[in-house]
Amino acid sequence: MTSGMTSRTSTRRWAVVQFPGSNCDLDTFKTFQAIAESTGNIEVIMHWHEEPIQKNQYEVIALPGGFSFGDYLRAGAIAKLSAAVQNLEDVVEAGAHLIGICNGFQILLEQKLLPGYLQVNSHLRFISKTENVEIAAEAFPWFSKEDVGAVVRYPIAHRFGNYQLQKIDLAEFHPVLKYQQNPNGSYESTAGIYRKLGKGSLFGLMPHPERAAFEALKLADGLKMFQRAEENLRADRSGSHENAVNA
Repeated sequence: MTSGMTSRTSTRRWAVVQFPGSNCDLDTFKTFQAIAESTGNIEVIMHWHEEPIQKNQYEVIALPGGFSFGDYLRAGAIAKLSAAVQNLEDVVEAGAHLIGICNGFQILLEQKLLPGYLQVNSHLRFISKTENVEIAAEAFPWFSKEDVGAVVRYPIAHRFGNYQLQKIDLAEFHPVLKYQQNPNGSYESTAGIYRKLGKGSLFGLMPHPERAAFEALKLADGLKMFQRAEENLRADRSGSHENAVNA
């Protein structure tokens, strides 16, 4: 595993940022590998948190779930200071698509890259179960128009997953996933939010699609989400190439 770039310009690179204490980094990495094996032109990289991320280095970047730095200060509050996180706004503007899952979502909120904040679940307890989640809106590349309204099943595992936001942030609030039965008190049953930024995007969610990515787990809806992302990005690249050729 390496964070360096290769000379194969046609190879697309998907990366998982690894923090001390992360416990879903390998799950996400293996899910990305499954996508890579089906396409043949994706290189999956484990990117150590101390190494900065450069513009155009990766097509997709995941901030995985877990307990980065043990959540010793506050969930995501230490990880947001890592070198790999510092330049993410510029990296996304240049075209990367960033997904923050659970603790990764917490990091994005701490870094103010997404609106709102997380607080302890309304019943004050840790939740670990599988929830029905509705796809509420399009979110390139993760969800297409035809996905809207579908209900998927993703596991959740968190204590600080109660998503809230101030009125001043409402204009930037773009929910794309909603719990069918709100398990934690989140504003409007929000399970995931989205932000388009420059040529790229940011997607933060509390459920774990990487834990619903293999048939052996009796859950495969998460894998479908990552497959959709790959299909949309591949189509987008092909379209851009054709437009450039015909210009």
